[in-house]
Amino acid sequence: MKVSGSGSVLVVMDPADVPDHALHRGARLAGAMGLPLELFAIEFDQAMEGSHFRVTARLEAARAARVEASVAWLEDKARPWRERGLQVSVAAEYANPRHEAVTRRAITTDATLVVMRTHHHEWLRRATLSAADWQLIRICPAPLLLAKGRTWPESPRLLAAVDPSHRDDRHARLDHAILDLAERLRAALEAEIDVAHCVLGGAALESAAVVAMMREALDASAEDYARELLRQAREGVLGLLEQRSLPAERLHLIEGRPERELPRLAGELGVDVLLTGGVSRSRVEQVFIGGTAERLLDRVECDLLVVKPPGFRSPLA
Repeated sequence: MKVSGSGSVLVVMDPADVPDHALHRGARLAGAMGLPLELFAIEFDQAMEGSHFRVTARLEAARAARVEASVAWLEDKARPWRERGLQVSVAAEYANPRHEAVTRRAITTDATLVVMRTHHHEWLRRATLSAADWQLIRICPAPLLLAKGRTWPESPRLLAAVDPSHRDDRHARLDHAILDLAERLRAALEAEIDVAHCVLGGAALESAAVVAMMREALDASAEDYARELLRQAREGVLGLLEQRSLPAERLHLIEGRPERELPRLAGELGVDVLLTGGVSRSRVEQVFIGGTAERLLDRVECDLLVVKPPGFRSPLA
């Protein structure tokens, strides 16, 4: 994964995205970061598929016509941004499943960032977690911005969620990748940055039996154990911030589970983009939707930017 270079900002276009939230996000990021912009659309019609259809010249022509119409639509969308000085290309293809087409396009174009709209229903106060959303979180190698419907202010506020409690190098590299991208976005967008880490201390010990066993098992009370965890967490995050231009006073150590506490903190701070890590899972774990990034998408009202660890290799690569 990279957060620098000459790759494009790849915007996944959707006719249902009115009024073009993903496009506006992508165009602003491309302009601010000095990157080209690519508008990408996927066409697919289930009514044209199935075992009862033979792949004939007529069927191929129908598919090609859909792609041609999609390209014309994308050109209309690109024109105003080209007039503003952005370098904009367009591409469309007939493909299924959608998340694989987006991932392959990100790999082929060496995308610096992928932007896609996630629909948010106010009456449910939650996002609709589609298959494309969570599959892209899992397999897309580029940083993935899942955009909600809110408009960014002139100086957006970013919240970078890190976790220095993990001992392995992969998670340590991921924390640095999150902070690297946050700092680059701050410089490009003149944004504000906060850093957060959730500590699974006493507040996460929901079982009274576990609390009762704490003193005997660890020779410490639950309160002492929680205080020690917070101390270690603060040291770990401050270590991450060393040699960075991120002030310690913008650090938030919160006790509890990330999927609960990060949305709450993001709401209190008025965050526009929450940056979090996405790590690959085993084949068994891939069957289930339940990683922190997926659960956050289901709960936060701001945009979610999912970052992969350096060296991540997509299963489609």
